[in-house]
Amino acid sequence: MRHAAAGDLPAVAAIYTHYVLRTTTTFNTEVRTPRQWRERFEGPIARGGHRLLVAEVAGEVTGFVETQRFRPKAAYDRSVELSVYVAPDATGHGLGGALYGELLRQLEDDQRFHRAYAIVALPNPTSVRFHERWGFVHRGTLTQAGHKFGRYLDVAYFERAL
Repeated sequence: MRHAAAGDLPAVAAIYTHYVLRTTTTFNTEVRTPRQWRERFEGPIARGGHRLLVAEVAGEVTGFVETQRFRPKAAYDRSVELSVYVAPDATGHGLGGALYGELLRQLEDDQRFHRAYAIVALPNPTSVRFHERWGFVHRGTLTQAGHKFGRYLDVAYFERAL
């Protein structure tokens, strides 16, 4: 696990694009452009406010974990939302857990953030178990909050103290 560099963005984008186009894991319905990825990276990540970590196997980026603002209002600035994505052919080998573990360790050491949140589209029992293993607690579910691939989806909110 390491901090991402600008040169990792194409691989990160390719992993994320899979989830945008083929899953309800993310509610994004449009692929991010290279410029959007660059702006995202050069903004709060490069300035040190948020993180983007990558996992590599045999020199190839196979997963990433990132933090972003939980909500846009200043009163939420000590809360952070986490997202983790692993290349479809690299799942099931512990990369997501390794990424989450390293990120959580860094966030706890940093002390800028007080709470971490994960937002999980339902149904997704694998993600629910994953977050519970990392100490996240289910705090509520919004019913039919999202719409993707012609169906409504519930969204569960998970919280963890840092």
